[in-house]
Amino acid sequence: MMGVSHTLQKQSNLLTAAKTGICKKDMKRLVWILCILLLVLWGVPAPVFSLYRWKDKEGVIHITDIPPSSGPYETIKDESGGNMGTPESAEPKAAKSPSGSSKAPSSSAAAQIPLRRAGNHFLVRMGINDQTEGYFVLDTGASLTVISPEIAQKAGITLDESLPILPVKTASGIIFPPVAHVGGFTLGDLSLPGGNVVVHDIHFGKGVSGLLGMDLLSDYLVTLDTENAILVLKPVHVAGPVYGGHGRKWWRGRFTFLRRTIKGLEDLLKVPDKTLAQVHISRERIESSITFYQNRL
Repeated sequence: MMGVSHTLQKQSNLLTAAKTGICKKDMKRLVWILCILLLVLWGVPAPVFSLYRWKDKEGVIHITDIPPSSGPYETIKDESGGNMGTPESAEPKAAKSPSGSSKAPSSSAAAQIPLRRAGNHFLVRMGINDQTEGYFVLDTGASLTVISPEIAQKAGITLDESLPILPVKTASGIIFPPVAHVGGFTLGDLSLPGGNVVVHDIHFGKGVSGLLGMDLLSDYLVTLDTENAILVLKPVHVAGPVYGGHGRKWWRGRFTFLRRTIKGLEDLLKVPDKTLAQVHISRERIESSITFYQNRL
């Protein structure tokens, strides 16, 4: 199925439009910085990855990819070598996915969600914050869930400059949509934990409120029954040690996403102010976005 870049291909290229009034030197630097950003956000993960588990002074357990500056900690090494360690019964505080969703579901029963055909795609009806519902394009190839500004406001989400931004690659260039937190989602009778979503109008068609990506479905084995138009979601039971309700692969994805996003935004700060103004991004917002992602490490 289509990915985020294909879904958003009808969006106007902000960076191309911003060329008007920008000198060649500034534009060349902007292109260079964005190329670096792309390499950071979509590069190949490092082959060695370790997790560190430790307790703070209040007894709260943390799992990070960098050891604490002081105090004892347990090293959980990669499959490339070392001991995976013995998981403790307690769970880390505020363990969240790269998109901000919480730990995996405990039920083993498979949920069957009815779908609606829309050309070569399927739409699924999803509730947001128990306040509103809408149809979303089901995209098992997309890593991010996208909701329209209209349904975000109906769900009680305030859209303003305080929201962090996320660089997103599209077929027509890079856009910088805001990221907002949703308290919870519903798919039929299935409740999904809250998480962070990209707020952007995908312009898929009338009556479509966004795109459902794998960030909200990563805790499930996803099966698409195309003949009967049914989405089957069966909770995945992680093999091996589980930390904070998730396995190592989940934690790897979380830290890789956060660090690449932070690095990409830090590189974006090297672009001159007048160039950023052309794409309607302030230096202050980039800096606050970096802080937002750093606080989730």
